[in-house]
Amino acid sequence: MADHFGQRPMPDPHFRFKQFTIRQDRCALKVGTDGVLLGAWADYSGAARILDIGTGTGLLALIAAQRNAYARIDAVEIDDAAAEQATENVAASRWADRIRVHRMDARRMQASEPYDVIICNPPFYPGEMGSLDERVELAKHAAGLAFHELLELVDRVLAPAGRLNVILPRNRVLDFDGDAGQVGLSPSRRCDVRYLASRPPKRVLMELKRGEQATTSEEITVEKSGPFDYSPEYRALLADLMLKF
Repeated sequence: MADHFGQRPMPDPHFRFKQFTIRQDRCALKVGTDGVLLGAWADYSGAARILDIGTGTGLLALIAAQRNAYARIDAVEIDDAAAEQATENVAASRWADRIRVHRMDARRMQASEPYDVIICNPPFYPGEMGSLDERVELAKHAAGLAFHELLELVDRVLAPAGRLNVILPRNRVLDFDGDAGQVGLSPSRRCDVRYLASRPPKRVLMELKRGEQATTSEEITVEKSGPFDYSPEYRALLADLMLKF
């Protein structure tokens, strides 16, 4: 299905939400359904410190700030242009005093204090990068940040009772689970995502915690029968974010 939030490049240089605007003309990856879903589904309750790994436009950091009125948020981005635009998006928001954007390689990150919640829309595609747009490839491919590298970072900076939230292609979940188990993380919540009701799930939202967890499973459908025919549960999840809802 076509992605109405912009998994395909959007002609518009900005995307308006109810409480903030994302400008994205200098970012390799635009606002997309996956990122919005992850930001809306993640649980930010009780968090004093939140980390967004690979912030891109700053979308996840801004959703986290809207959903949690007190947390301090660090957003890390390796791409110069994206980090600059994320900084501008944050500065234009009402939460500029609580979000810091860091232009850096997340693998080199050291935290003075652990994070209660970590959010990441991680690289999906293993293998060699072959696109003409190397910035898009770096953002999408595991050559930029492999699962095991992401999870080693999470293990280093996640609080003992902290939560990691990710969205993955369904066919990569077993790989991610295996790497997560190596650092003592296991899923506490899982949500399978159908883009269209008549098709099988394509993505999986996951929350992981330290130690063995009993996993709560659910499913969400984005569109019932076709473009813009959004399901009631999808509308409810995004009601405080999307202008159209």
